[in-house]
Amino acid sequence: MKRRAGILLMLAVAVAAPAVQAAGCIPVRVGYMDQNRPPYWLGEGDKVPDPPGAAVDLISDAVKGAGFGCTPVWVRLPVARLKVALANGDIDLAPLAELSYYPAEIALPRDKVGNIDLERALHNQVLVLVRTRDKLPAATNPMQYFRGKTLGIPQGNGYAARLREAGLTLDDGGRDLDRNIEKLKLGRVDGVVVAAVAPAHLKETLARYKGEIEQLPQPLLNIRVWLAFNDSFYRAHPKQSEALWTWLDKNRGRLGYVMQRYRKD
Repeated sequence: MKRRAGILLMLAVAVAAPAVQAAGCIPVRVGYMDQNRPPYWLGEGDKVPDPPGAAVDLISDAVKGAGFGCTPVWVRLPVARLKVALANGDIDLAPLAELSYYPAEIALPRDKVGNIDLERALHNQVLVLVRTRDKLPAATNPMQYFRGKTLGIPQGNGYAARLREAGLTLDDGGRDLDRNIEKLKLGRVDGVVVAAVAPAHLKETLARYKGEIEQLPQPLLNIRVWLAFNDSFYRAHPKQSEALWTWLDKNRGRLGYVMQRYRKD
């Protein structure tokens, strides 16, 4: 009788284990762009391919490393809708570029005195792609050169306002990078801006154009990108949210490791 009771107890514990694990899981809906932007975001539309892109892998590592206990739920949206969806609570987490104003419904990492923490962010460069036939010198200063000219920029980019404030003329009618590069090839814009963690990460994009398009060495801007939470989600899970931001700060070299999966040398 005692033996039978012991077996029943073991079975009960085994059955309960998945439920305990599920109870410790905090689902995180992560929004990101529905455009193909190799090597960071791969594929078009609402589908998440395998592999999904280096930035998706990095965010997945951060969510797991922060102790949420779940694989993220991926939600692909047009770039211009990400901030609105985050503020409305349709998603819980999304990459968000530097803005002059942040809605109160969006939570960003803060330092000890309450200011936005500039360290717990991802650091990107805004680079310019040009026509190779224009033969621009490698020393070209893009901020000076493109005043009075037109730069193509994909719709919804958070750093567009900063570029306009700097006196640059932007054409943001193209939905994605590929459409903007087609405008560049046709002479409808004089350059195309694109954000990258490192210039070398644009190698695959440039290779598709077989020498017609090149990247200017000097960046147009240095920008920060935060993984921002919906404020209600942050308040419900402050420990894990803060842990995610700290994980990003402590694992600055992680993207380089993740990128090995996407190198096509």
